[in-house]
Amino acid sequence: MSNAQNLINEISTFLDKFSLKKNTLTKEDLISFIEEKWAEADDEKYNIYQAYIIAGRMTNEYIWKKDFLNMMRWLEINDRHAASGRNEPYILNYYRGQCCLECGNEEKALEYFYLCYNENPDYIFTRAPFCYDFFNKHLENPRELPKEEEYDDFFDSVELEEWQSFFDEEEIIQCEILFDDEEEEELSEEHENGINYLESNQTEILESILTELLKVYPNWQKDYGYSEEDKPDFMPDIKEIKDFASLISPSTVYITSVFKDDLPYIGFLFSCSWDSEHGLGVMTHKNRIIEIGGADTAFLTWIAEKDNDKN
Repeated sequence: MSNAQNLINEISTFLDKFSLKKNTLTKEDLISFIEEKWAEADDEKYNIYQAYIIAGRMTNEYIWKKDFLNMMRWLEINDRHAASGRNEPYILNYYRGQCCLECGNEEKALEYFYLCYNENPDYIFTRAPFCYDFFNKHLENPRELPKEEEYDDFFDSVELEEWQSFFDEEEIIQCEILFDDEEEEELSEEHENGINYLESNQTEILESILTELLKVYPNWQKDYGYSEEDKPDFMPDIKEIKDFASLISPSTVYITSVFKDDLPYIGFLFSCSWDSEHGLGVMTHKNRIIEIGGADTAFLTWIAEKDNDKN
């Protein structure tokens, strides 16, 4: 009987724990654990899709270490997986070239990029700029590359210092305006009102979000049903809102184009320890919580529209 699924599950759980805010493990711990468990798993692992994701993760870890030989070993492991056959050879060669370039081996990267280019001359120029810029310099007849577009990045992020202090994080929170019409992306007065309101009332808004989370959290604990062993890591019992600081992190603010009282409905997306895939989403108006749930709650404008229609 195959042991692969159980061992891949062990690796996945370890990866989830590694991503937690309160994680004290090092990258060396991560690499060592995965190498050990991977070696123990039989060849059925090459048919388990999660194992394909893990192989990609290990490739990136060795890129981080600038360990070219082990990075190449994991690229070969990746190629052995059944899922690898779903991609065209030129896509695989581009990916290998990008990994080699990131790992610092330009000669090998160029070799793979040429393999990609010879089969599909346009593909590499649709990918990462640092790759096609590098490759283009080595072409006998370099392409004229499009100039990088300039964007007004004033509203690409929002700095909520009180949130950063609460979560003990320095990262700027991304901000996205959800326009009704993508062809008319012009910031309205109501959008600006919303950003100003958020910055001026950030503590009250955060307290409202966490207070509502504290209400629903016990039921979510039952729904997720973590074992007694895993519960303290992923979904421990919470008595005060301050305890959420180590379990969730704000990532994106969505300013919608649904307005009420000259202010937009605003969604908030958080990463969370208990659901790394779906995250936590909240829709608000001022400091009122409209709905709390998975990530899509933060950017589904129909939630805001439905609330607006009721009032």
